Parts: sequence; C-alpha cells; structure tokens
Amino acid sequence: DTLRWRQGLPPLFVLSLLLGLLAGAFLPVALWLPAGEIALYVLVLFSVSTLSSIREKKWGLLPGLPLAISVMHTSWGAGFLWSMIRADGRKTNQPSK
Repeated sequence: DTLRWRQGLPPLFVLSLLLGLLAGAFLPVALWLPAGEIALYVLVLFSVSTLSSIREKKWGLLPGLPLAISVMHTSWGAGFLWSMIRADGRKTNQPSK
C-alpha cells in the first residue's frame, strides 16, 4: 500500500532485462532491447554521477557512485520480484509458528 511509483522502477527494470534476455534466447535479435536499455541506464548513471560530483565538488564520487546506484537498483528490483514470487500470505518480518 505504501509503494510509490519511483520504488516500482527498479523491479520493472530488472523484469524487463530478464524478459529481454529470455526473448533473446529464442530470437537473438531481441537481445538488442536489453543491451540498449543497459546502455541508456549507464549513460544516465554516469551523467547523474558527474553532475553530483560537480555539485558536491567531490570528484572521488565519480568512480563509485554509478556502481553503488546500479547495485542498489538491481538488488532492490530483484529482491522485490523475489518477494512477489515467494509471497505465501505470511509477513516476512514475523517468525513462523
């Protein structure tokens, strides 16, 4: 109930990559879709990281920031999808009886 639209983007990103790779297994030309998506994602990550480094006047952010953001996005997205697959009606933060 508390999920915001921006929190739904990482799961959609991971799902689209998985579906693109699956489609590519049957139709190799379909691999261009996830490749293009990754290229655009990397371009946006490096652009945002460069702007953040300039704004904060900390050039040391530039190498690690894109990596950290991409790890957070893919981890969040994969974890969210996994929790949807594994949902069995129980609350995950409560011990099972």
